[in-house]
Amino acid sequence: MDAEAIRHDAVLPAVTDDHPEASPTTRMLGFLRDYARNFLNSRLLDERRSLPPAMVSDFADVGLLGLQIPRKYGGQEISHADLNRVFTQLGAIDANLAVLCVVHNTLGTPPVRLAASEEVKDHVLPRLASGRALITSAISEPGIGSHVRGMTTDGVRNADGSYTINGAKKWISLGGDARYVNVFARLRDEHGRPIGITGFLVDGRTPGFEIGPEMLTLGLRAVAQYDLGFKDLRVPHSALLGEEGNGLDLAKAAFMSGRVVLAAATLGAAMRSLELAQRLVKGRRVATGSLAENGRIREVLAEAGAGVQAVESLLTRIATLQDAGEDVPEAWFFCAKILGCELGWSAIDSALQVMAARGFLDTNTVGQHFRDYRLFRIFEGSTEAIAVYLGTMLVRNPDEFAKLIHQAAPTAQVLDLADQVAQIGADRPDDAGARHIHAAVVGELVCWTLLTMVTGEVAHRTAMHGYSASWTEHQLRCRIRDARLDRHRILPTAAEFADHIGGFADAIGDVDQRRWPGEEWRRDPLLL
Repeated sequence: MDAEAIRHDAVLPAVTDDHPEASPTTRMLGFLRDYARNFLNSRLLDERRSLPPAMVSDFADVGLLGLQIPRKYGGQEISHADLNRVFTQLGAIDANLAVLCVVHNTLGTPPVRLAASEEVKDHVLPRLASGRALITSAISEPGIGSHVRGMTTDGVRNADGSYTINGAKKWISLGGDARYVNVFARLRDEHGRPIGITGFLVDGRTPGFEIGPEMLTLGLRAVAQYDLGFKDLRVPHSALLGEEGNGLDLAKAAFMSGRVVLAAATLGAAMRSLELAQRLVKGRRVATGSLAENGRIREVLAEAGAGVQAVESLLTRIATLQDAGEDVPEAWFFCAKILGCELGWSAIDSALQVMAARGFLDTNTVGQHFRDYRLFRIFEGSTEAIAVYLGTMLVRNPDEFAKLIHQAAPTAQVLDLADQVAQIGADRPDDAGARHIHAAVVGELVCWTLLTMVTGEVAHRTAMHGYSASWTEHQLRCRIRDARLDRHRILPTAAEFADHIGGFADAIGDVDQRRWPGEEWRRDPLLL
């Protein structure tokens, strides 16, 4: 047991027994707050690159590993609104805890819940909900990230109905720890004819399932990222998730659900970081007086707080649509991922800056949040890649953007801003490279338009809601102005820029560290 990373001089709170009338979500939130105060040492999780052994069973006991698994399988079956509340709480405590639950609950479990056979569900889902097994999804590969269509992992249907999988996956969270992995492969039939991307539920103990090295990441160190390999890995027909060839839709569904809760977790970390920054400025005096009354500091914190409030309003809107059973367009999920993770991490950065040297200390929470949540701007599709994809999609189908706006009851101001965004989208350049930039600009403008619409609807609630709405609209107007000004900006060619970077060698020389003494990991030959 990791005796220092988790205290054993107290008993975990029996929240279920103490509060039998409380909802599952209320019990889980109470458990997490008590767990953070009395049992968790995030610093040691980070240093030791591992979770305490008891954590999985503790989390499972209170329902955190079966958040949306149906009750008949032992899960909690909570709403999307409550799901966001849980992940906001987890994010405020520790990114490692949040990602453990994100991967298991939103990337791993849904493909089984939505597409496995009833027999497989009956066997696997109770094990996942009870913490007897963890699950993840393996989509990313060495040559691709979230570009699922570029997948090269190969699957072949055998004459007896089984399947053989060969290939490699990379950056798989829990890949070496999970008992089950949803493996996505490009499937061919027994005659070699292509069928399409297909998902399979693979037991990690299957022969041919190979666990590669753990990546030594900048942050998020307690939830390892692994390489996985499959060499003639044979699975039965019952491992099939849904129909052959429908894996792309299944993989996209897993990504979409994960993107929203990543934003919710980042929101929690941003809230926690701003809370700590506010504590500091209230008690800190500088040459101009109280730091809390310094106009520039107030502005920095207020803008960060406005972004956080805007993201909270956005996630509430998405969850409301989901819980009402409405079909939520992909653009809302992309908006949550882009702006939720960008504005959340920006708030963490602002909190660190305001805290000055104290923020840079790795022992003061915000520094670790700074390292851990930086990944969320990349995780499950980078901001740049998603913005280009979203912008390209809406430039090709401008009517879809209009539908997004008119789903609600937009004000005349929002309609005018949306029209300006649509005009920028219609002004598509001819050059291929410029089209990428144009698509990214349009994608981000679409996100800011949705955010402006959402924050405007709740501006009346509190003073901070009003400021957030005003700030968000101002951000959109500034971005529209910048998009028009930058229309004719000419970039250096790829060759020109490569030549420029090549010239850095004259200034800094060759400083690759090739011969540094490392640790000896090989076994002594005399013991073999």
